[in-house]
Amino acid sequence: MPRMLRYDHYYTIGTTHPICEDYVTQGDTPTPFMVLSDGCSSAENSDAGARILTLTAKHMIETAAKWPLNYLDFGQQLIDNALDITEKLQLPDSVLDATVMLAFLYQNTIMVYIYGDGCLLFKDHDGNLGTIEIAFTHNAPYYLTYWYDKERQQDYAKCGPNPLLLIDSVNGQSEPKPFQKQLTFCFPLKKFKVVAIASDGASQCVDTRQNTFIPLYDVATHLLAFQNQTNEFVKRHTESALEDYAVQGIYPADDLSIGVFAQ
Repeated sequence: MPRMLRYDHYYTIGTTHPICEDYVTQGDTPTPFMVLSDGCSSAENSDAGARILTLTAKHMIETAAKWPLNYLDFGQQLIDNALDITEKLQLPDSVLDATVMLAFLYQNTIMVYIYGDGCLLFKDHDGNLGTIEIAFTHNAPYYLTYWYDKERQQDYAKCGPNPLLLIDSVNGQSEPKPFQKQLTFCFPLKKFKVVAIASDGASQCVDTRQNTFIPLYDVATHLLAFQNQTNEFVKRHTESALEDYAVQGIYPADDLSIGVFAQ
């Protein structure tokens, strides 16, 4: 592990939600990792599904005979295991309609797998900040639940074969991409000082006085401005940043979750 690599996470409910449908956890066996899930607001009990997916992923990683798994194998095993749990609990498969984001340390690089939508926030050793937003044009992320249900997958494809957008703070918006694209990202720690995964709630902070959304880059600037990296530094700083926003009439409309690796 790189010397002085810190990692922590935080999640909170959005102002438009009666219950928080985000969840995030972390671990350090066999390597530092974080798993985040953002339940679909239109799916009943997706808050439970987000926890099932996140905790199942954590268990998979900590007990894996071989790590890392590749993007496809991890996603397939995760949804298979999670469906076994929902079946035993007699819950509908739709509770697992949720984004999953995984970030882990591998050979001095932070690897990120994304199944659905979300945001990446990062800062290099010179202090330059960047963001990537993963979005879908019809506002329906391609969840892992589509992987096993061919009928739902076909219905999803009818909405358009290329709904995926990558919105980069440096390079702008990408051309529309196929929904099946493997969303893997690599952040070498030699180049990047801070790497964070966040739910799409990071792009849904609203200035209630102006009735406008705060740009993701501006939100990232606040969320990554850590004064120190001791103890629960992400929880402490995110709570403080959101309190500062509230004074200005700015609130996260959607649930917000974030996991950070920092040197």
